[in-house]
Amino acid sequence: MTALPLHPSVVHVPLGLAVVMPLLLGAMLWAIASGRLPGKAWLIVMVLQGVLLGAAAVALWTGGQDEDRVEARVGEAAVESHERAAQGFTVAAGATFIVVAGALLLRSRRRPFLVAGLASTALSIGMLVLGIQAGRQGGALVHGGAALVQGGENPAADPGQAPDQGPGRERDDVDDDD
Repeated sequence: MTALPLHPSVVHVPLGLAVVMPLLLGAMLWAIASGRLPGKAWLIVMVLQGVLLGAAAVALWTGGQDEDRVEARVGEAAVESHERAAQGFTVAAGATFIVVAGALLLRSRRRPFLVAGLASTALSIGMLVLGIQAGRQGGALVHGGAALVQGGENPAADPGQAPDQGPGRERDDVDDDD
């Protein structure tokens, strides 16, 4: 067993799919509505949304497993805030899956399918927004910006340090009269 936490490896699957799904749902809806693809092609987006939902659930579970390790470093409030955002993302993924599945069932009835397809696309956009929020907070926890999760500034950043100067780097703009 490795000492590395599993959660950071898992979260990229649902977040990556969340970026793709609004575009894919919209394109698939257009292709089916215009007759370019048969209605059963909607099964593709249902399977992908199911993978996204499953991966989000696994990410939520692995985050709970790694929680104690991270809380010791960044504090309980920041971790709890990230967890609530991740729970919201997972619920939105589930709601989107349900509507996508409903659209698949309605694929032979044009108008109800279009309504369910548009609702799926809209929900996936909301899911993406929640995923971005959860990902931003998780990234702040990992990269030392726990205060960013709470809406503050990064206390680890040195305001006097130039953006292109990392710790231990010397300035290049000093004349050396060669």
